[in-house]
Amino acid sequence: MVHVFIKSLIFLPVAIFFATSCASHKDIISLNNQLHAIYRQTRKDGKRFEKSIKKLEGTIKANEAKQKEMEETLKEDRKALKGGQEALRLHLAQLGADLVGMREDIQTLTGRAEDNSQLLKRTIEEDTTKEDAMVSQMKEFSSMIDGLKASIDKIENYFGIETSAKKKKAGLEKAPSAQEIGQKDVSVREKKKLTESAIYDRALACYREGRYEEAKAGFEDFLRLYPKSDLGDNAYFWIGESHRDLKKYEEAILAYQRVINGYPNGNKVPIAMLHQAFAFEKINDKTTANLVFKKVLKKFPGTKEAEIAKRKLKQD
Repeated sequence: MVHVFIKSLIFLPVAIFFATSCASHKDIISLNNQLHAIYRQTRKDGKRFEKSIKKLEGTIKANEAKQKEMEETLKEDRKALKGGQEALRLHLAQLGADLVGMREDIQTLTGRAEDNSQLLKRTIEEDTTKEDAMVSQMKEFSSMIDGLKASIDKIENYFGIETSAKKKKAGLEKAPSAQEIGQKDVSVREKKKLTESAIYDRALACYREGRYEEAKAGFEDFLRLYPKSDLGDNAYFWIGESHRDLKKYEEAILAYQRVINGYPNGNKVPIAMLHQAFAFEKINDKTTANLVFKKVLKKFPGTKEAEIAKRKLKQD
């Protein structure tokens, strides 16, 4: 089609030339050569044009294929994106549900911690009240015993019963001298003191060796045998430490409270109070722990325990 069109363009001027003018043979040959040259050039250009068109058509087809591929890829990406968004939406919904559940669990645990704290406080108060009641009862029993002794003395005097005096007169009982009585009392006290010290040291050795159950039992035995010992506050303190090392923090709090209430002027009160605050922290009762830290800071300023309490309060 292109060749026919080109030939028409070439021969149309020739026909017009022959029709309108009379040229010489030489001019005709020259013109014919020029026409052939134009024809050849035009043919070459036509071939290049066809190649360019084919190349352009190939490029267009390739671009169309690429565009189609890109559209398919875009569809797949959109589908994947939509699926990802749906999965993300479901995941966020699940996270929201989990968060609600966690909040409920936290509220439950907080409620339990508060209940435990209140229970511990009530237990400490009840324990203190029981101690006061026991002291009062002991005083009443002591008064009753003194009254009974007075009554017995009156009855003996009234009926003339003098058993000890009769024994002395009959030589059945020899009264020891004042020096012998003093030596005997000193010997008994020393022996008891040695036994007291030995029991205490044995329990303390168990604690230092990490045998906390044995240490606790040893200090409890010590307190049963020597309830009025000068080492009583130390014994209660080490019972508290044993409980704390065994992670029995509620029992530790009660033991430290025995030190605080029973021996208010003892040298173990500051550290017992400080360690009690640590135990409250372990049961997640930060409020009570901070109150105890403040109490340590207020009651024992300038001490090592007060410095530790101050640092703990700053951290919060």
